[in-house]
Amino acid sequence: ISLFSGRTVGNGDVVLAGGIGWPGVFAEALFAPTSRFNLSIRVDVDWGSPLMGFSTALGGQLSLPMRIHLYGEDDIDLALALRPFGMIGEGAMVGQEGVFSDDLGGGAGLEAGVRAGFHVSDAVTLATGAFFEGAFVRTRGAGSDGTTSFGLLGAVEAVMSRSTMLFFAVGGGFGIASGDLFERHGIVRLHLGLAYRI
Repeated sequence: ISLFSGRTVGNGDVVLAGGIGWPGVFAEALFAPTSRFNLSIRVDVDWGSPLMGFSTALGGQLSLPMRIHLYGEDDIDLALALRPFGMIGEGAMVGQEGVFSDDLGGGAGLEAGVRAGFHVSDAVTLATGAFFEGAFVRTRGAGSDGTTSFGLLGAVEAVMSRSTMLFFAVGGGFGIASGDLFERHGIVRLHLGLAYRI
């Protein structure tokens, strides 16, 4: 089982997962049409912006994380990761931290990157990677703007049984926003969670 590394899940497997942290909580269902391609449906409920900054804001996301296995030898795997997403919530979620922070906002974007997985033991996989993200956001009353961001991520995945995995994932980076969006441009992502293979 793996959600964050370059090691994709085996052909025909289905994995259910959930996590809690910053900027919110998520539930994910992962499907493996082939052993080289994994596709997930992920729903997030956020209390902070998933784009950048550290302001509190209520909202949600729907995304389709994908991993395409590129290379695997011995205990090392590499994959291309793609995640188209859409979001809706308070204006602060998409960067409006002033007078429009409580207005309805939303956006859509794409995150792309690479993932590496290091199978350090029968039970533990270390994951690392890099990402680049671009998004188009809009707030009622404030118009439309764009954001870009980039950063690094890492995770520890610990298999508890043949069907259960515990994970801790962390990411960090920096964002660039047009206009007056986001007073702070740092990015922090933290999630602790559990995955179960059906």
